[in-house]
Amino acid sequence: MPGLHDTQAYEKLQILAHGRTHRKVLEIFSRFPERGRLLEIPAGEGALAWQLGKLGYTVTAGDIDPSFFKVGSIPCIYLDLNQKFPIEDDEYDFVSCIEGIEHLQDQFRFVRECHRVLRAGGRLVLSTPNILNLASRLKYLLSGFYSLVPRPINESSLVPVFDHINPVTYYQLRYMLHTQGFRITEVTTDLIRRSASALYFLRPLIRLYSIRTMRKESDPQQREANREIRRIMTSATVLLGRTLIVVADKKGGHSVRTIQASEV
Repeated sequence: MPGLHDTQAYEKLQILAHGRTHRKVLEIFSRFPERGRLLEIPAGEGALAWQLGKLGYTVTAGDIDPSFFKVGSIPCIYLDLNQKFPIEDDEYDFVSCIEGIEHLQDQFRFVRECHRVLRAGGRLVLSTPNILNLASRLKYLLSGFYSLVPRPINESSLVPVFDHINPVTYYQLRYMLHTQGFRITEVTTDLIRRSASALYFLRPLIRLYSIRTMRKESDPQQREANREIRRIMTSATVLLGRTLIVVADKKGGHSVRTIQASEV
């Protein structure tokens, strides 16, 4: 058990994500009716891992640099999110990945690894910058760069990757999760951007263009999915939110079969 001095130090650990993102994720985990084994990645100094442990979860931290981790009462393993996790199948009830996926070279592999290490019914809580909010869309229109991806990626600093090399939209993240055995159960954000709120009058036009964009889909199952995608993408959460936060449950097995070219 940590001593009083350790506890005070852990409360002051550096939060690598935005403070509001950190608090929103803790609020989500506090609402879950059950507790269990939780993998927290990438862990940084351990600010989130420590708070999750206080909520009653049995936390294991993972990071590409475990020596940076400061919480002595929580184990921290070496874990490169671009590689196979050094973890057995079905070992965890929860995975938390806050502001991590946009840094990865192979996001699909990462999602598959999260699926593999979670038990059936386990939950993944993931956050990433919301590049589809209205302020970010306007910035992209004028500069070619999204919010929180403000300039060309540093080509001389490759390992470890600290830049947002793979910013991901809601519909791309949904595709990754839904084709690799997850189902999204909640989409939320941490704060509303005032600069995006000033553009909210564009929402009716965005909804109209979303309908026009998706209207040519011929597959009935995907048309049904598109209605839900359109509802989320035209919601205040996505149009105004700073950060995209999703909760996804592991279902039994992958839902999409790979089709060979000869079958088409």
